[in-house]
Amino acid sequence: MDKKEHIESVILDFSTTLNTLFDEYELDITLPIEKCISTVSIKDIVPTQEDTIFNQLDSIYHRRIKELFYTLKKVNRLGAPKIYYYKNNDIKVTSSLVDDYRLNGEIDNLYTFKTTYLYRLKEFLEELSPVKYIQYLVDIEGLILELGEPKLTIDGASMTLRYPFDVENIDETVELIKNAFGDYKMEALSCVVILRESDNDIYVPGKYENYYFPECFKKALEDLEIISLFKAKTVEIIIDGKFETLYYFSAYEYMNNKTNRPYCYIYIKDNRLFDLEKSKIINKLLKLQDNLEVGI
Repeated sequence: MDKKEHIESVILDFSTTLNTLFDEYELDITLPIEKCISTVSIKDIVPTQEDTIFNQLDSIYHRRIKELFYTLKKVNRLGAPKIYYYKNNDIKVTSSLVDDYRLNGEIDNLYTFKTTYLYRLKEFLEELSPVKYIQYLVDIEGLILELGEPKLTIDGASMTLRYPFDVENIDETVELIKNAFGDYKMEALSCVVILRESDNDIYVPGKYENYYFPECFKKALEDLEIISLFKAKTVEIIIDGKFETLYYFSAYEYMNNKTNRPYCYIYIKDNRLFDLEKSKIINKLLKLQDNLEVGI
């Protein structure tokens, strides 16, 4: 199944889901949106500001339409559509995936909302490159996919994995990536990767001891770039006569220890892990200093 056919299948599944929800909440999708969301005429409502239907009183908005949109927020990869209203019956639809668009509350109905939204979502997906479409399907927060020679870039709580993915076999590639990363939290995995790659496995918290960078993508670790580290702080020290910046993890804040000493120091220079042997020496010296400061 190529990308075009795959998108058709995804949109069809969303259409089926929406139809099922319309039936579940007993909503007449042929009624104008005004009559669907309001028990009174929109002209009798005096809103002080633009607002979502979620925050309105039940005396104004039907519970079923509210529940529908709460449910839509939970539909994976749909984009969490919301409806906003204006007194002139102008309805605005927003989403995390598609551009905002307007509907006429007196004329348009939920069927119009569905068809327009899915059409725009389809356009959005068609404009994505194959690897970005795979990223959309994988839907792992903090994991960014790129196509190319293996490389891993860590930037705070996010990880960018560049790899020669098989973009022709979409389902197989999506399954491979999902299985490889499982239920990992990317912000935690990014820290664990740095600790393991800098030979500081001892500092990996117990709850993350089973976190390992996926074996099938380990080639990317040979080109590891570090822009910034999640839950890490920085300190300046003099190395070889120059001020250098070191990252350090707090045992108290990240490692879940009862003390805030010692710290695990990570030496990163030019966005790369610095010489590991020198880093180990620096780490020992700075931890010794930490211990002396607290009288150990």
